[in-house]
Amino acid sequence: MKLELGKSWGRKLQGRINGFEFEVGVLEDKVHMNPVVEPLFKTPNLKSYAGGPVRRTSRQPGESTVGEVLVENMKRLNINILLRPFQEKNSDILKFTDYFLRLVVRRPGTSIKRVENLLQAIVRNPILKQEYGPNNPSTADSKGFDRHLFDTGQMFKELRARVTRRGK
Repeated sequence: MKLELGKSWGRKLQGRINGFEFEVGVLEDKVHMNPVVEPLFKTPNLKSYAGGPVRRTSRQPGESTVGEVLVENMKRLNINILLRPFQEKNSDILKFTDYFLRLVVRRPGTSIKRVENLLQAIVRNPILKQEYGPNNPSTADSKGFDRHLFDTGQMFKELRARVTRRGK
């Protein structure tokens, strides 16, 4: 049996796909709060976030916003951590693509929120998996732990995704 789809079906599907807009990054920029600094040789007072330790935030605002901290980290690493995950084929991208196509063909039970969560995971998971390398030993000592791109967790927490449907 040969299954052939007409040109109008392809145009209709392409129109539905093009009707979505994706944004990933720091979507609501806030002031980056300074971490609580512990005296030298004192056990750091840490909390847990995203499966590991982070320093507590103080009530003192820093000199930068969360978005500026993200840009500074990308310059320092010479890696665009918002685009690089999309240049590789991995399970997160396959899950996102599969679920997004389910949403496009209007399969019952699909939601835009799930697509946003999968898109967000594409950017966040390489950070969680430490794919961008370890901290310098001096940085790890000053923080009290070795989780690259984590200090207080503010930047990671603000990495969000937004999916909007245009024209509806």
